[in-house]
Amino acid sequence: MEKTCTASRSEIKKPHLSVVGTKNNQGVYAGLEDTVQLILSHQRSDGYWWYSLEANETIGTEFILLMHYLDMVDEHIQEGIKNRILDVQRDNGTWSIYNDGPPELSTTIECYWALRIAGVPADAENMIKARQYILEHGGIEKARVFTKIHLAMFGIVPWNACPCMPSWFILFPSWFPFNIYEFSSWARATIVPLLIFMTQRNTKKPPKDVMLEELFCNKPKHRKYKLSTNKGYFSWGNFFIQIDRLLKVWNKMPFHPLLKYSINKCKKWTWEHVKSTEDIYPALAYCALAFKSLGYSNDSPQIKKPFEALKMFQQVYTTDDVPALPEEIKDDGVNPPSRLREIGVNPFTEGSSGPWAQNSKSSIKIHQQCCISPVWDTPWSVMALLEAGISPDDPALLKAGCWLISKQIKEAYGDWAVKNKKGKPGGWSFEFENDYFPDVDDTIEVLGVIDRLAIPDEKKRECMQLGINWMLSMQNNDGGFGAFDKNQTQLLVNRIPFSDHNACLDPSTPDITGRMIEFLATQNGYDRKHPVIRRALDFIWKTQEESGAWFGRWGINYIYGTWNVLMGLSAIGIDPSADDRVAKALNWIEKIQRKDGGFSESPITYDTGNFSTYGVSVPSQSAWALMGLVAGGRASGSAARRCAEYLLSSRNAQGGWNERHHTGTGFQGHFYIRYHGYRHFFPLLALGRYFRAIS
Repeated sequence: MEKTCTASRSEIKKPHLSVVGTKNNQGVYAGLEDTVQLILSHQRSDGYWWYSLEANETIGTEFILLMHYLDMVDEHIQEGIKNRILDVQRDNGTWSIYNDGPPELSTTIECYWALRIAGVPADAENMIKARQYILEHGGIEKARVFTKIHLAMFGIVPWNACPCMPSWFILFPSWFPFNIYEFSSWARATIVPLLIFMTQRNTKKPPKDVMLEELFCNKPKHRKYKLSTNKGYFSWGNFFIQIDRLLKVWNKMPFHPLLKYSINKCKKWTWEHVKSTEDIYPALAYCALAFKSLGYSNDSPQIKKPFEALKMFQQVYTTDDVPALPEEIKDDGVNPPSRLREIGVNPFTEGSSGPWAQNSKSSIKIHQQCCISPVWDTPWSVMALLEAGISPDDPALLKAGCWLISKQIKEAYGDWAVKNKKGKPGGWSFEFENDYFPDVDDTIEVLGVIDRLAIPDEKKRECMQLGINWMLSMQNNDGGFGAFDKNQTQLLVNRIPFSDHNACLDPSTPDITGRMIEFLATQNGYDRKHPVIRRALDFIWKTQEESGAWFGRWGINYIYGTWNVLMGLSAIGIDPSADDRVAKALNWIEKIQRKDGGFSESPITYDTGNFSTYGVSVPSQSAWALMGLVAGGRASGSAARRCAEYLLSSRNAQGGWNERHHTGTGFQGHFYIRYHGYRHFFPLLALGRYFRAIS
């Protein structure tokens, strides 16, 4: 076992394929060797896989603003982010939140602003086009809350343009109907440092005196920032707007008895979490802003650590597209990557042996990742290789299994424990280091892989049991499973003015619940009579759409949700030929297949509730659809065959797939993710399962 955890690359180059490499009776060639070798070549020396995670350009623009607010501007980083923003600007001058998406106002405002700061003149042709779109859609006054917060911190809009966020909100106990633990983990990690920052309301001079006057539709005295709602006067939205107005009046009072105590409470909570919860952009950025507003020096751990962490995950590149693989980070399961962050790493310094020394400044682009996903990418890569025929005792896969075991969170009682009083630690998080926020979704996939690998029972027995017990303790009262927290059903948190993105909850979702049913049935032998399964199935049937599909929270959208549910229903032994509900879902998948055999789905489906395809087939989404058909017993049908043919014929010269579209969901309607690993491991996984099913 010790040998397999330290295998060299030469030991793990040549896997043995047991199923693929032949032709089936439809004539579909199953030679996946080159794809397997490609994915194996992506494994890092410490055993993990880690692919790029790409969102939208507000992440880069806000890092520029962070540098200026902290007085820590690196001109090389600013120049690289500027080049990246220019590179992805569309011909009409706008920016979107996903590939091929419609223009988005706040994103376009922030990108325009960052370019102005970085020296692009307002009268440049691309800026004129961007400005025209911004003004036609209401200008800065119509920007979202987070954009206005960044504008307010430089005095471009007044602080009263933003919702009031009093620091004493942290003092509400967990039993109170409205407290920080009623918010999702991602909202909570953002809100608490903002309680400091927006209570202090310190304003810096605008970078390079860029006041953005050209992006306002009205003169200063006519600008309106009052919050409004279209839900009517007698609505929760209007109720919270009136509360916000009262709070703003309260802020003008000279006496605030709980101010110092509540800010200290926020400071303690924020720093405690950032010390153990890194690799997520908002939590890191707002931590640095909060402590800067309190007068901390840039050399303090509270500012230096999150700032350096953010720089660690910037990607410097000169190619047409963001590299699929970020620079390797040493993470051997003993020495955490945060050690490098504490030292401070900046590979972008002019005169170094890095890209600045080898290329012109105008050709270098920097992509700022919003988060990183090694614990998510690794088990999916391993599972794809297993399904393609790699042996469970292959040294490469065993090394990955050892790494995954080392990342289990066994001691920290994270935020999940506030609502889950009986659960004990045992989950996995998404990133290298995130002790406070393990999630059910990652834990399912990690345990599924560890269970299948030929790791001795004594090495994985405790690991498996801790993980299973933790996940079972996270089942919600409605029978379903969410991601990070338990029983997050307080809908009012999405009605406060701060929540204009309507994404402050983490309720049960069909995709995670379907995956949980699959795991418990496959790895643990649970049947339909088990109370956990029975309650989960009740949730699944209640959430099926009229079309037959299921909603997908963490992938776009109905294809993702339906695939995950069908996997669960298949694992639990529900016969699709005997259940009309399953047949309806399978018929829906076949109905939405594209002419070339592939599948795709646009994020627009979240806005309309109706299925809408991208203009082209997308490999990762096609893989989900194919796996749904296979799970439903239709592997031998023409729809599955045509989809497999599409995936095989669309491979590139390296044996992988090209994919520019966003297929992951951060917040529906507002934040989408292009996981660069999805185009590699999901098609291989789907083809492996397909060939197994028809062999």
